[in-house]
Amino acid sequence: MKTAFVVAAVLGAVSLVVACDEDKKPVEPAASAAAGPAAASATPPVEPKASPAELQARTLKAVVAAWNAHDATKVAATYRPNGKLVIPGLPDFAGTAAIAQEAKDTFAAYSDFKLAVARAYVHGSTVALEWVIAGTNDGPNMGQKASGRPMGVQGGSVVTFDDQGLIVEDHRYVDLPTIMSQLDPKAKAGSFRPVATLPAGAMETRDSKGTPDEAKTLADGKAFYGALETKGGDLSPFLTDDSTMDDMSSPAQLKGPKALGAYVAAVWKAVPDLAQTKPVQFAAGDVMVTEGTITGTQKGPLGPLKASNKPVSMRYVDFQQMKDGKALRDVTYADSAEMLVEIGAMPPLGAPPAGSASAAPPTTAAPAAKPK
Repeated sequence: MKTAFVVAAVLGAVSLVVACDEDKKPVEPAASAAAGPAAASATPPVEPKASPAELQARTLKAVVAAWNAHDATKVAATYRPNGKLVIPGLPDFAGTAAIAQEAKDTFAAYSDFKLAVARAYVHGSTVALEWVIAGTNDGPNMGQKASGRPMGVQGGSVVTFDDQGLIVEDHRYVDLPTIMSQLDPKAKAGSFRPVATLPAGAMETRDSKGTPDEAKTLADGKAFYGALETKGGDLSPFLTDDSTMDDMSSPAQLKGPKALGAYVAAVWKAVPDLAQTKPVQFAAGDVMVTEGTITGTQKGPLGPLKASNKPVSMRYVDFQQMKDGKALRDVTYADSAEMLVEIGAMPPLGAPPAGSASAAPPTTAAPAAKPK
């Protein structure tokens, strides 16, 4: 989507006709003295009402500006008074007071905090985003003292807007253990994603227009998901030879059908009853966006984690770029802390946020450790 804001103004012109008597010096009619003021007092043009898409674009611009200006009040003002921020792995932030406090805590932890949105995919009132945050941890963060170390991670969001362009719900997906590892001087290099840098250039925006090409993108993407959800299924017919997969809760990118197939096989071995729901799924150009939740029982080892035989769930947002009917680029954003807490591998992160209108656990259906 490339949204332009156009304001058209139409001004009227007033012509004065002055009659002259042949035997007398021309005199301007008395009525003409009022013509100027009358024209000046004409009703000014009415600015056309902004469309929902234009309002959403304004809000997104305001959100980025507020975060980069470290203005928590303006961050919260982009949400409805009863808006909700959902960050898997943490209690929900319900209401603008809680959302503002979350922003204040972030600014206190990173005095040079910055946000850049790389891509936006628009589907009606829903916008999916890919972004990067970065900063130096020079204040308390998630219960820990300042480390003085840099943080930089890629994340994704699924944002729902109302008709006034305010945010109703913001589902923010970022791997909190990756941030914790980046800030830990004892963490082993290569066991987590390195510090990401902010992308250069303007945000790329794509509208979902319901074209035949997008219908094909959606059908091809769903076929790939069908293969993922078939235990022991062969993924190679659904992947390009140069396909890549980035699970941002994993240390590194996977390349090629063989590596991706091995990854999926390991997930099925660890969670043999794996299932997933996908409440949000749409295509914008050649990219399919999916928001969902994965559930199952961890009956086998998952990386360094031993089998726990405990139920697990994890929310996610996935961006799947298709080419010639096959998956070319797949990026998944999730928070592995969700599953790690469920199996007892780490303690819960944070208590119910101060100022929140709800201290209850998240109620929004969302995504989990996706079989890829």
